Amino acid sequence: MSATTFQPSRYARTLRTSGDRDFSRFGGKPQSYNGPERTMAYHSLFGNARIVDHEIVSLLAESGTARSLEELRELYGDSAVRELIDARFLVEAGHDEAREIDELLAARREVLDQGVFHSSIQLVLTNACNFSCQGCFAYNFDGGVEERNSSGESVKPGPVLVQLRSSRPDSGPTLAHGDWNQGTDQGRNPSMHMSREVAEKTVREAVALRKANGGGHLTVSFFGGEPTLARGTILHVLRTFGDSCDGVSLSYDLTSNGSRIDDELLAELARHRVATTVSVDYLVPETGEYRGNQQQRTPWGVVRKAILDMRDAGVPVSITTVLSQYTWDKWGTPLIDFVAEAGLDSLDVIVSFQAKEFFEQHHPRDVAQRLLSAVDYGRARGVQLSGYWYQTFQMIVDERKWAAQADYKTCPAVGRQLSIEPNGSVFACKATARKLGTIDDWRGVFSSPAYADYGMRAYTNGPGCQGCELQGTCSGGSAGALEEENGSIQRMSPGYCAYMREIVQGLLERHYAQIQPSAAPS
Repeated sequence: MSATTFQPSRYARTLRTSGDRDFSRFGGKPQSYNGPERTMAYHSLFGNARIVDHEIVSLLAESGTARSLEELRELYGDSAVRELIDARFLVEAGHDEAREIDELLAARREVLDQGVFHSSIQLVLTNACNFSCQGCFAYNFDGGVEERNSSGESVKPGPVLVQLRSSRPDSGPTLAHGDWNQGTDQGRNPSMHMSREVAEKTVREAVALRKANGGGHLTVSFFGGEPTLARGTILHVLRTFGDSCDGVSLSYDLTSNGSRIDDELLAELARHRVATTVSVDYLVPETGEYRGNQQQRTPWGVVRKAILDMRDAGVPVSITTVLSQYTWDKWGTPLIDFVAEAGLDSLDVIVSFQAKEFFEQHHPRDVAQRLLSAVDYGRARGVQLSGYWYQTFQMIVDERKWAAQADYKTCPAVGRQLSIEPNGSVFACKATARKLGTIDDWRGVFSSPAYADYGMRAYTNGPGCQGCELQGTCSGGSAGALEEENGSIQRMSPGYCAYMREIVQGLLERHYAQIQPSAAPS
């Protein structure tokens, strides 16, 4: 007979009830549950959502009370106890699951400088754009701008608009008189595109390291600015490497404003199944407006046609939209209608990276409720809305999703991704501030103190996240956004945290209602 005793995990959480909805504090604990007979419970570190009855909730509320396995089986039944142990709702007496995270971090530290976690490169092909959208994160992280300027690059805050003076598809932009990028340092100047040589060298270095570490796959992202301004480099990478290199399979994605997808580029995107995201802030059908307070020189009809042409050609095309202080008044259902009518099944929603300003203007609960209403509308139209916020929910209800993303959760800048500027400078992400090195010393990037700081922010975000019901599934937003707001990726944004608790609660309620038809979201 086993002498092992078990106790309820102190990390067990339930759905909140109507009497426990103070989202300014850490809540959702079984001790405060006073809802219906059945509810959903999950582990704040590991996810593992399960439907439980009131009796199990009462058991989970007895955190710290140890009982023998035999007693638990007698009280709750063998199958229920086994399920509770598998879900980590019951743990061996005296065991703190947070120690497991500490062990994972200790093991991670030992191998971090070998680059074993790196699996994605973001090629910032240009910092130019033929649009000038208000709120574009690429040019509005002033802290990042200051940091990069002090490290010898040349960056100016605020939107950067490039005036195009040639209709030739492969021509670079010609700068309008008075543009700021006439200095000698071309580090991030909009006139500079990533050369084919820099792009090729980056991919080869990343492939070699992936192969050395036993990694079988690498993701290559074409990013900007507007990456199609450097379409020649996109075509060169696709034609040079194809779908594999030296035994490492390659997949590609492209983030574009959709205004410059010509026939040649379209054919290559289709041939290599490049997952192409077109950014559309919102849609006002009556006027054709689709970008937030910008010089919209390209009509909606052009972007609409590009999306439909890519769809018809077999390109995996999707749309990303932004809910921010700049789009709040016009953001709504027409874009969801277009996604549905175009036969696309999802819409990615980025909630403002400038969290402090956004949540000062719009209450976190109002933001969450507006997004939840859009989720409901989308589902009625066959469109699933997603984003950082939705991935956090998924990690709670899908154990495979948690297993695949537990270290970085929703922000790959913490060790998984590297972002390369046109001059070969390496950052963790386009949005982050600290330079990690250059492509000329690829291995040295992973031994840099800056890479260690990003890479060791895995599993847990910072001291302020201890005890939160989303501790193991939420990244606190973009690492670059946190740097901009707080000067540290270890400090969270209170408004963002409150909004995330509300949105995930709402998604869990909806999920529970789907699998328990008698339930309904409150």
